[in-house]
Amino acid sequence: MSNGKRRYFPGANTGRGFIGHFEGIVPPWSEPHYTYVLKGGPGVGKSTLMKKCAAIARANGFTVEEFRCASDPESFDAVRIPQRRLVLLDGTAPHTIDPAMPGIDGETLDLGRFLHKEVFKRRREELFVLAEENRTHYKNAFACLSAAGSLRRAAVSEAARSADLTMIRTFLKEGFTLPKEGTPRTLFLTSPTPAGVADFREAQDAENTVYLPGVLGAVFLNEAMKLVQNTQTEIFLHPLTPEAPQCVRIGDTMLCAADDTRSTLNEFLLSPLSDFIPFAMQEAETLTAQAVEELRLCKRTHDAIETIYRPFVDYDHVERETNRLLETLKL
Repeated sequence: MSNGKRRYFPGANTGRGFIGHFEGIVPPWSEPHYTYVLKGGPGVGKSTLMKKCAAIARANGFTVEEFRCASDPESFDAVRIPQRRLVLLDGTAPHTIDPAMPGIDGETLDLGRFLHKEVFKRRREELFVLAEENRTHYKNAFACLSAAGSLRRAAVSEAARSADLTMIRTFLKEGFTLPKEGTPRTLFLTSPTPAGVADFREAQDAENTVYLPGVLGAVFLNEAMKLVQNTQTEIFLHPLTPEAPQCVRIGDTMLCAADDTRSTLNEFLLSPLSDFIPFAMQEAETLTAQAVEELRLCKRTHDAIETIYRPFVDYDHVERETNRLLETLKL
């Protein structure tokens, strides 16, 4: 159980680059929320502000949904407080966001205005060098994830050719009651990060979480996604193959694929699985590990950039702005 705190990734480092589903922060079937879009460079206090709001809301009995950053899972990309129909989010690159109708559905809070820009500009060349280093490591990470995704995609496709898809579809249709018609909420629960592959599957509120091991689990999840694609449910994408699900919520049950090389669910096979599958899955795991190392190097350069920013931020003004917002929110 999540104890009033649920964690997600609104965007992930995937086999097809960085992919964001920030539209999934508010479920499509929910009432409209008011969104505070936070702006400003690294280290100006965006994540700290969101963490303070989340802590106060949770202390006062509100359910809090935390949306973590795939580049640093200790940092926040967004916070949602459902009972207050309220969202705070980081609207800076690589997920630049602005309110659609400022003053109606949200507003912008620019913490970057508390940066002493004229003095800060003296570090311009140093920042450019670090930014280029950061881009190089991201490029390497995504090359690894792309190769890993291709291998996983091929393995799942190979398994589907051996699976009794009719039997799987019948099992799913007869075993679960579908939610109401509507549009699914789409997010991520896992992502490669500088700290490893972060996994938030346990930080949900599903009454039952069922892990389907082996590559056939992925085949099951693909069929489950087709089954619920026009319903009010949650679909959590796989970071290596972000067109496919890693978890699907059907009612009170969360079905999750558990990638490994075990041969299970064999009663749903029409023919033996190919020897290519364990090879592909193992190679995908190795490539993902190398991607994590490249992301660790990205984080190192990002931290160096933040170190340059921080001395030029007027944190007294940031603190006053944070307190002003907290008073406005009345959490």
